[in-house]
Amino acid sequence: MSEFIEVARFSKKDEAEIVKGLLESNDIQAFVDDKGTQMIPETFGDLAVYRVLVRAEEFDKAKKLLEQYEKED
Repeated sequence: MSEFIEVARFSKKDEAEIVKGLLESNDIQAFVDDKGTQMIPETFGDLAVYRVLVRAEEFDKAKKLLEQYEKED
Protein backbone atom coordinates (compact mmCIF):
# COMPACT_ATOMS: atom_id res chain seq x y z
CA MET A 1 0.00 0.00 0.00
CA SER A 2 1.33 3.42 -0.95
CA GLU A 3 1.97 6.11 1.60
CA PHE A 4 0.17 9.42 1.12
CA ILE A 5 1.99 12.68 1.84
CA GLU A 6 1.03 16.34 1.89
CA VAL A 7 1.61 18.26 -1.32
CA ALA A 8 -0.32 21.43 -0.40
CA ARG A 9 -2.14 23.05 2.52
CA PHE A 10 -5.04 25.51 2.50
CA SER A 11 -7.18 27.38 5.01
CA LYS A 12 -10.30 27.04 2.83
CA LYS A 13 -11.80 23.75 1.79
CA ASP A 14 -12.90 24.97 -1.64
CA GLU A 15 -9.29 25.85 -2.55
CA ALA A 16 -8.13 22.39 -1.48
CA GLU A 17 -10.90 20.77 -3.54
CA ILE A 18 -9.89 22.78 -6.63
CA VAL A 19 -6.29 21.59 -6.33
CA LYS A 20 -7.48 18.03 -5.76
CA GLY A 21 -9.51 18.27 -8.97
CA LEU A 22 -6.53 19.65 -10.89
CA LEU A 23 -4.35 16.77 -9.72
CA GLU A 24 -6.99 14.14 -10.48
CA SER A 25 -7.54 15.57 -13.96
CA ASN A 26 -3.84 14.90 -14.54
CA ASP A 27 -4.10 11.27 -13.38
CA ILE A 28 -2.68 11.89 -9.91
CA GLN A 29 -4.67 10.30 -7.12
CA ALA A 30 -5.34 12.89 -4.42
CA PHE A 31 -7.61 13.52 -1.48
CA VAL A 32 -8.34 16.29 1.00
CA ASP A 33 -7.59 15.54 4.63
CA ASP A 34 -9.64 17.73 6.93
CA LYS A 35 -9.42 15.70 10.12
CA GLY A 36 -9.74 17.86 13.15
CA THR A 37 -11.29 20.79 11.31
CA GLN A 38 -14.93 19.76 11.70
CA MET A 39 -15.21 21.60 15.00
CA ILE A 40 -13.45 24.78 13.85
CA PRO A 41 -15.80 27.49 12.52
CA GLU A 42 -14.93 28.96 9.12
CA THR A 43 -14.49 32.36 10.77
CA PHE A 44 -11.28 31.08 12.35
CA GLY A 45 -9.65 31.38 8.92
CA ASP A 46 -6.08 30.15 8.94
CA LEU A 47 -6.63 27.91 11.96
CA ALA A 48 -8.59 25.52 9.76
CA VAL A 49 -6.23 23.32 7.76
CA TYR A 50 -7.14 21.33 4.67
CA ARG A 51 -4.25 19.23 3.44
CA VAL A 52 -4.10 17.83 -0.09
CA LEU A 53 -2.42 14.44 -0.05
CA VAL A 54 -0.97 12.41 -2.91
CA ARG A 55 0.82 9.08 -3.18
CA ALA A 56 4.49 9.41 -2.26
CA GLU A 57 5.57 8.15 -5.68
CA GLU A 58 3.49 10.88 -7.38
CA PHE A 59 4.66 13.72 -5.12
CA ASP A 60 7.27 15.17 -7.52
CA LYS A 61 4.87 15.10 -10.46
CA ALA A 62 2.14 16.73 -8.34
CA LYS A 63 4.47 19.42 -6.98
CA LYS A 64 5.66 20.36 -10.47
CA LEU A 65 2.08 20.56 -11.70
CA LEU A 66 1.10 22.83 -8.80
CA GLU A 67 4.12 25.08 -9.35
CA GLN A 68 3.17 25.42 -13.01
CA TYR A 69 -0.46 26.15 -12.05
CA GLU A 70 0.64 28.88 -9.61
CA LYS A 71 2.80 30.55 -12.28
CA GLU A 72 -0.17 30.70 -14.65
CA ASP A 73 -2.52 32.06 -12.01
